[in-house]
Amino acid sequence: MRKLLLLLLIVFTSSIVMAQSSYVPLNSLSMHMLDRMEIKQGRLATPQEFNTTAKAYKRISIARYIDSFDITSTKLSKVDYANLNYLQTDNFEYSNSENTKTKTSLWNTGIYKHKAALADYTEGDVAIIFNPVTYQKFEYDNNQGEVLWYNNRGIEMRGRIGNSFGFYTQVSDVIHNANTWDKAFYDKDSVIPGQAFLKTTDKKNFNYLQASGYASFQAGQYFDIQFGHSRNFLGNGYRSLMISDFSRDHLFLRVNTRVWKINYTNIWGQLYDYVRPGQSRLPKRHYYATTHANINITKRFNLGLFQTISFQRDSGYSDGGYDLQYLNPIIFYKPIENGMNSPDKTIIGLDWKYNFAKHFSVYGQVVLSELVVKELFTNSGWAGNKAAFQLGAKYIDVFGISNLDLQVEHNRANPYMYTSFNSKNAYVNYNQNMAHPIGANFKENIVIVRYQPSAKLFVWAKGMVSTYGNDTNGSNWGTDIRKPYFTFENEYGNYIGQGVTTHQYIGELIVSYMFWHNVFVDLQLVYRQTKSALPQFESKTLNPAISLRWNINATKCDY
Repeated sequence: MRKLLLLLLIVFTSSIVMAQSSYVPLNSLSMHMLDRMEIKQGRLATPQEFNTTAKAYKRISIARYIDSFDITSTKLSKVDYANLNYLQTDNFEYSNSENTKTKTSLWNTGIYKHKAALADYTEGDVAIIFNPVTYQKFEYDNNQGEVLWYNNRGIEMRGRIGNSFGFYTQVSDVIHNANTWDKAFYDKDSVIPGQAFLKTTDKKNFNYLQASGYASFQAGQYFDIQFGHSRNFLGNGYRSLMISDFSRDHLFLRVNTRVWKINYTNIWGQLYDYVRPGQSRLPKRHYYATTHANINITKRFNLGLFQTISFQRDSGYSDGGYDLQYLNPIIFYKPIENGMNSPDKTIIGLDWKYNFAKHFSVYGQVVLSELVVKELFTNSGWAGNKAAFQLGAKYIDVFGISNLDLQVEHNRANPYMYTSFNSKNAYVNYNQNMAHPIGANFKENIVIVRYQPSAKLFVWAKGMVSTYGNDTNGSNWGTDIRKPYFTFENEYGNYIGQGVTTHQYIGELIVSYMFWHNVFVDLQLVYRQTKSALPQFESKTLNPAISLRWNINATKCDY
């Protein structure tokens, strides 16, 4: 990554004075609130405000968008006004609102001068904000017949130096007593979803660190740059078939170019191979280069194009580093790959979003790894036709009920989608898929209901039904994208769910009360069941839980 650092320094030294900031965490409350506001306003946000497809969002952009929000032409409920206040408070260092401040700091010590910061310091061009991070969760797993716990405690810091440099860092230590689905994932892939190296484990009790951090730069009027260790998400759905935040944090350089009606994103990243506990070596690396360009064709319709290439340069003795040809930010990568006669993995895609009637949004993605049209229309089930598809819709204020929102989504991926000829090029980060958690050879339906009856009370209900195929005895039916595609079982006659057909059902209900800014008490109920032709792939569990969390998102159960 030395070349990436050099490129970053070159761009940084050419920057001019423009405002820069850190980004709100992925999957935070802000994401859905901004979705709602954009739909209710009846027009897409401009690239200079924020872009819902290329996440995450800059705090300064959110603050400016909310401070200038046109409330006169938008029908807002009392809860919507409270959410506008939440967004201003959460990004107080860039907001003009006086409501972000507390009436008095704690014991006049300077602690909690602002509602969203345990401590913050501002003097001249320097601003630093400190917050604790904690998540204490207790759940009963009826499959294991015992009470389990999740203990996360740490700290986060963000800030800016001058007007062109921002930063963020978060580190926490986790002690995790695994429930049924986390244990099953570990038994299958030897990792905990979203996590890196495990410090200690007895296959039930896990201890690991969570850490992310980055620097952000504003390079002129049109370019903002993020370099560090974190995650990205491309798409408007609950899932992404392009890049999701499912896998562990990794090193990347991201450049967003925002000009006219266009948001153009480049991401150059480094992925990690899995290292078993007890192995005293650093993980080997492979890399990816991604571009995503989208444009607001009308004030309601956005269209985007995506490409990514996953590759490694192994000299035979060690990793050969990043291929400089993929640093070109404005080229189609496929000709480069063909020109080198390389086995690099190329994935291309198309995404769209259309907002209308100030209540609805429809969105989708089509992603291709390989496609021969003749084979597609003959319906032959050829293993080489590798495609994935998403279609979804959002309906806010359902049937006129304020702050009752519905989202439905369908995802599917053909067998062997994302797989490569060379398993070292797999679109995988530390045994965790970079796109959909299942991998490929699946179809999935999702229904999400969100209801916010008051400013501090949140209710989420989620139902998911998926069908996929499992492998046995070294077979390759196309679900595990780490396996090379030339080991397929059949060249023709392939279909979604082939192999050991497995059906998965997930239901989740969360009732959450925010009694202080970003301090939540959650009551949670999760039901999970898998049905399969083979008993080793079957399970059934019901988990009630209660938790206290502070400045952190709720854990997921959707893998």
